[in-house]
Amino acid sequence: MTQTYTHSPRPVGGPISFAIKGDRLIVDSGRKVHEVRLGAVETMRMTYEPGRIGQKSFRTKVTMKDGKTFAFSSLNWRSLIEAQEMTTEYRAFAQALCETIAKANPEARFIAGKPWWLWFSTTAIALLSLLLMAYLIWQALQMGSTGVALIGALLAIVGVWQIEPMVRLNKPRVFSSDTLPEELLPKAR
Repeated sequence: MTQTYTHSPRPVGGPISFAIKGDRLIVDSGRKVHEVRLGAVETMRMTYEPGRIGQKSFRTKVTMKDGKTFAFSSLNWRSLIEAQEMTTEYRAFAQALCETIAKANPEARFIAGKPWWLWFSTTAIALLSLLLMAYLIWQALQMGSTGVALIGALLAIVGVWQIEPMVRLNKPRVFSSDTLPEELLPKAR
């Protein structure tokens, strides 16, 4: 059985189609068709990519032994302002691709989250920003500027709401090819 997945990864541009055929992946961008030997995969990395308000985006990136990469996400852009979440399709294709890669190359690594250096940098900047915001709020209260303190508190809350999932979900870790990280997949409906 051939497993397929098609999505438009950007607001502008055409769709990209992926089809798993045996131990190969056919990638059709509309301009070129590439055939990828899945036995040459070095890593498959799944991440959370913050989207617009109310939309979450998940991304799978595959790196080959020669350094070439390809990626696909859970969002299908229909226009500059409209994106569709590809929940069922993304989950099914990511699982099928993971299983096929594991069969084709048992030494392939399956990684959830961002690289350590990027995750640590994001976490450190987020914590520093929150500490600075707390200091701003404290200073505003000391000076009697309740309005500035309230605006600072509102910005801190919005910051935590936006940054917390990036830090929590993108913590680097390995996963098994037969059990994808549920938190890095769109919620099944």
